[in-house]
Amino acid sequence: MKIIIPTNDRETIAVHTGRCKEFGFYEIGNGNVVSESFVPNPHQHQDEGCCRTHSGEQRHNHRELLELFSKGDLLMYYAMGKRLRTELENNEIPFEKASSVSIPEIIDVVLKQK
Repeated sequence: MKIIIPTNDRETIAVHTGRCKEFGFYEIGNGNVVSESFVPNPHQHQDEGCCRTHSGEQRHNHRELLELFSKGDLLMYYAMGKRLRTELENNEIPFEKASSVSIPEIIDVVLKQK
């Protein structure tokens, strides 16, 4: 099983999924973390106005995030926008709210569930 956790510091889950620095991929097998890797967020917001054109029209797109998340089995999150949540549901990408902000604690809970 491969879980994905948004992070800014590799120790805690990022408060906002779409604005994190990177995503940790944790592969779990035989009750342990077999491997971990980190992928930069392809959808980082550079400023608050990045998702609107000059006319104010929305041009926000989560395509690159959905492609990334489809490479895992479960996306853990602390908070995310309503649009991203809807797109995850529409694309049948499993996600779950983390019970802790500590990545080791999140992984421990997942290990105990599997």
